[in-house]
This record gives sequence, C-alpha cells and structure tokens, in this order.
Amino acid sequence: MKTSSKCDFPVDQTTRQETRHHGDSSLPIGIYCQHTSEYRLGYAPWHWHKEAELYFVTEGSARVITTEGETVLHETEGCFINSNCLHSMRPHECDDVIYHSVVFDPFIISSSISMLFDEKYIYPLLRSKQVSSIIIDSDCPLHSFIYEKISQIVFLNKKQTFGYEIILRNSLSEIWFQLLNLADEKMKNPPRGAGLDQTRIHAMLTYIHEHYTSDLTSEQIAAAASVSVSECCRCFQRCLKQSPFDYLIEYRIRQAAGMLLDTDKPISEICMETGFNSTSYFSNKFKSILGQSPRDYRKTKGVL
Repeated sequence: MKTSSKCDFPVDQTTRQETRHHGDSSLPIGIYCQHTSEYRLGYAPWHWHKEAELYFVTEGSARVITTEGETVLHETEGCFINSNCLHSMRPHECDDVIYHSVVFDPFIISSSISMLFDEKYIYPLLRSKQVSSIIIDSDCPLHSFIYEKISQIVFLNKKQTFGYEIILRNSLSEIWFQLLNLADEKMKNPPRGAGLDQTRIHAMLTYIHEHYTSDLTSEQIAAAASVSVSECCRCFQRCLKQSPFDYLIEYRIRQAAGMLLDTDKPISEICMETGFNSTSYFSNKFKSILGQSPRDYRKTKGVL
C-alpha cells in the first residue's frame, strides 16, 4: 500500500489530548510552520495540550475556535491558547492557511526561580478558568509588539546561533508579561459559568470518542456530564458552535478518513467500523464534509 503524507498531529483518540513532545527538558518549546492543508480533513481538529500556545497567521485567513467562541484571523494576526483548553483552526474563505505555532511550557519563564515567582506571574494566567484564549488581532493594542517577538522567536529557532536560547526565553517572558496585562480584565470579571463548560465538554467529548462506533443518543452524551439533553446541546453550541450530533458525525468521518489512508479495508467495512449503518448515508456525509466521495478521497490522497 502506498501511504499518504497527510496526517494529523498525534492525539489521544479518547481525550483529544495532544501527545507529541515539544522541545526537550532543557528547552521545552516547539516552534512550527504549519499548513492546514497538511491535515487529513484540511484543518487542525479539536485538541488540547498541557503547554500554552501562540500562533500567528502568515498566509491566508483562519477561523480559530475555542470554548470562548470563534474568531477570524488574517495575516499577521494571532491567538494565545491557554493550557488544557480545547481549540481548533480552520481555513476561512481559502483552501490553505499557513501559520507559525509556538508551543511552550510557561515554567520556562521562571526556570525554577522560586515558587513565589510562579504564584505571582505564572499561575494566575495558567490556572485561570476565565481565560482559555486571547485574540491578538490588529485591534489589540499589543498586536505589533507580540507579532514582532514571535517573528524573532521563529528567526532565532531557524538560525540557532550561540546563545539563542537565552534570547528566546527573554522574548517569551516579555510576551507572557503582556498577556498577563491583556488577561487582567477577564480574570477580574469572569463570565458566568466560566470553567464549567470546559469540564462538561471534556466529559462529553471523551464519551463520544470512546463510544462513537455505537448508536449514540443525546441522552447518553448528556449523561456523561450529568446534564440534561437541552443543556448538553446548549453547551455544545456555546463551546464548539455545533450540535452533539454534528460533532459525532464529523468525528466519525475523521476516523474513517484516517482508515481510508492507512488501510486497504473496503469502504463498506470502514463505514460499519466507524458507526455508520448505511454506506450511502456514509458516502453522502463524507462528501458533504470533505468535498469528495470516500473512493475519490482515497485515490487523490495517495492510497491505492
């Protein structure tokens, strides 16, 4: 079988926690230039990680979706994603988005100076349930400053001249300080129910990921978070901007797309293994989401 170069970053399929390591123990930072077209579905799927993340669009326009809402970012605009927060990035009115991503352990800033330092400067933002993301668009007063620092970090990482790690840490420290300023108002005036949606949506998504091959009902998904069906639907709309059923179908299609690329199983078998009971319904949903039939998708993505 011929394999495809298209793939998603590694995640735990049950929890959606990203499992790849970023940097190493001496410099826990991952710096990437990424294309949404390189993902199997053409966008970065829902995921979360313990590290914080900063990313800036370098070409195209992107829809950044977090549990706080959805924002369109254009070239040079970016976003801060807090630790443990669900997020996804999708192209907006274009086929591909190129963006730089800096994924880092915030404790690189303190380097174990003292617990008092961490309590004063790291934990207030890192542990904040009110701040899952901060949009750094052209209207943000610190947009130019943070964008220049991110550009410097990307450049330093490419060259890796002697002592670059020191400058890189310093740049991240300056960015973190400004993020604290931007987040201050959110932390002082938390929205109603802040943090509760995160807990509930994590529980319901985990249940879907564990049971997506079954004939799931809204009642079962809601019970995973101990909420009513109506609150379950509202939570999905608030956090993911889609219904539980739409998320379930999209997740099944993502699993099916992976099997089409990674195996030579018949399409009818993949259909049944991913929770669909009808091959025609499966094919229609697959085409509506990915723009191709399962057969054409397998051919054009490089799998015989």
